[in-house]
Amino acid sequence: QDMVNVMNALKPDAMTFHWEFTLGSDRVAEIVEGLPFAALGQNTFDAEWDEPTELFPPYKFYETGGVKVAVIGQAFPYMPIANPGWMFPEYSFGIRDERMQEMVDEVRAKGAELVVCLSHNGFDVDKQMAGVVTGIDVILSGHTHDALPEPVLVGDTIIVASGSNGKFVSRVDLDVRNGRMMGFRHKLIPIFSDVIAPDPAMSALIDAQRAPYLDQLTEVIGTTAEDTLLYRRGNFNGTWDDLICDALLSEREADIALSPGVRWGPSILPGQDITREDIWNVTSMTYPEAYRTEMTGEFLHVVLEDVAD
Repeated sequence: QDMVNVMNALKPDAMTFHWEFTLGSDRVAEIVEGLPFAALGQNTFDAEWDEPTELFPPYKFYETGGVKVAVIGQAFPYMPIANPGWMFPEYSFGIRDERMQEMVDEVRAKGAELVVCLSHNGFDVDKQMAGVVTGIDVILSGHTHDALPEPVLVGDTIIVASGSNGKFVSRVDLDVRNGRMMGFRHKLIPIFSDVIAPDPAMSALIDAQRAPYLDQLTEVIGTTAEDTLLYRRGNFNGTWDDLICDALLSEREADIALSPGVRWGPSILPGQDITREDIWNVTSMTYPEAYRTEMTGEFLHVVLEDVAD
């Protein structure tokens, strides 16, 4: 709820979905019905009937700079594979390229001069989708947390990725004439939090949300070595992943430890205190249990191949 409160105060124009669904379908519905901004997902379907859902509209129109802009939402397509499907049995996802093409054609027919896809596909899937679906001008790419210094061009579509954890913000200026994007200017802007004056109202809200838990958040658990940087960046491992896996091996009497390469959280510098909040920053999820189980070598091989794929 604290994140919902802060996002509602921030008021972005629109959002799409991934981890939200692991709160459970009822909770997602409760939150979405009270949002002061659009929650979009053209690929979010009713699982029983394989039909689009009313709760998550596929797109929304905006006007900016005198241009009619359509924003189409693309939720994370592999939800029941990457996350426990029993948490949201009412919904199915998938990339649904053909449906995306239908939505692009539909908004163009309704007068959209610019089509933006707000995507949680992941960068590689976005590149593939841009090569299959025609008529998308801009894909705002999420999920894989890439920070691209320049947009990637696939056909007539530009893909913009802005990293994660508020490390960067992207500014994209578009030249739109006669219903076509004629050119663009892009800047990936690093956010130096110690030199930018924070918004007073937002700061006060964040402080109020954190206040009941401040003692836990600031508790120092350890310190990084003078030659160690703790990061969680690569798909397969980073020093934070090594620490998590070493801890599991130590506590669970296991021969092998696996940690999902989720690539999130800010880095901890050498010689810096590690607080409980730092640990939560790289491990917080809605089903945080660690499991110990027996695996055959064959099954372990299947798991690793699946992750690599």
